[in-house]
Amino acid sequence: MWVRSIQLANFRNYAQAALDFPEGPSLIFGENGNGKTNMVEAVSYLSTMDSHRVTGYQALIRSESASSQISAKVQHDSRELLVGVELNRDTSNRYFLNGSARKKPSELIGLVKTVTFAPEDLDLIRRDPSDRRRFLDSCLVQLKPRLAGVKSDYDRVLKQRNALLKSARAVKNVDLSTLDIWDDQLVSLGSIIAMERISLIAALEPLIQEFYKRLSSSSDEIRLRLVSALGADENEKLSEIDVDPEAYSDSFHDRLKSLRPKELERGITLVGPHRDELLIEKSGLLAKTHASQGEAWSLALGLKLALGEVSRRSSDSGDPILLLDDVFAVLDKGRRARLLECVNDYQQVIITAADETMAPELKWAGRFKVEGGGVIA
Repeated sequence: MWVRSIQLANFRNYAQAALDFPEGPSLIFGENGNGKTNMVEAVSYLSTMDSHRVTGYQALIRSESASSQISAKVQHDSRELLVGVELNRDTSNRYFLNGSARKKPSELIGLVKTVTFAPEDLDLIRRDPSDRRRFLDSCLVQLKPRLAGVKSDYDRVLKQRNALLKSARAVKNVDLSTLDIWDDQLVSLGSIIAMERISLIAALEPLIQEFYKRLSSSSDEIRLRLVSALGADENEKLSEIDVDPEAYSDSFHDRLKSLRPKELERGITLVGPHRDELLIEKSGLLAKTHASQGEAWSLALGLKLALGEVSRRSSDSGDPILLLDDVFAVLDKGRRARLLECVNDYQQVIITAADETMAPELKWAGRFKVEGGGVIA
């Protein structure tokens, strides 16, 4: 798969921009703040209908504009797709496929497959559980687009359940029968998400082991584990999630029941996939606290490379499009070279750099300079 062209209108700092990409490696370069990352973000957005940089989409609309548009032609073998989205500040967003309007973003999710590498990827190793949950769910949505609806429904139920818990704090002898209904829905949807996360982790784990070894020249054992907090605080004892769907559902119900007094006291849902954690371990120790900077980078890149491999193995649309956004500026020479070895057989790789001297030495199929909100081929 490769993106042949992209057009932007009022997207981030671009009033208007159009770019024709070739197959193979392309370089986008220019001084910081001119829009390199914005171009990569636009391509990535079309794969998941979500930004890898910010929550929500309002920041993607150019200042003082009411809406922004992204459209792209994507090629796989002899098949060409035209995918487009219109983001609106005050009205519903609009979605288009081959010139026809579509009602839901889920009808476009997964048609364009991308894997994005960015300096922020270090957060997958170093920062909060929410960063790793978001990574897992973004992967799932792209690999299995139907899960976008499941995740959306889970978030909606969670919001309604939290609202009921908050309102119940101020009421004596409150009728909690409605809460039981929300519990059933939360468990039903949450069980699907948890089982899919476990399946994804099982696919990623042997691959990240392989890529970590290639990137770091280390034979350290890498483990990925999905765990759940058993108590009312994420710092309490963690338990590895049961891979049996029925056992997981029963455990989920039991924890909701046992924690209900604390949930009513605090007004929030204390258990579920929204609080589960992906643990990344290196030689039996948590990478978050025990990996060096170089090791953390190898793990983060290994996760993304593993995702790319899972995508290309499970998809009938070929390789995902690889987007490497300014990562060569933060990697040492050895990891830069080894990363290139891992990606050079993909159909399309788009790389950004602040200047040409910071870019890897490749036989570029395309070179583009961004300057002043425009693109120069």
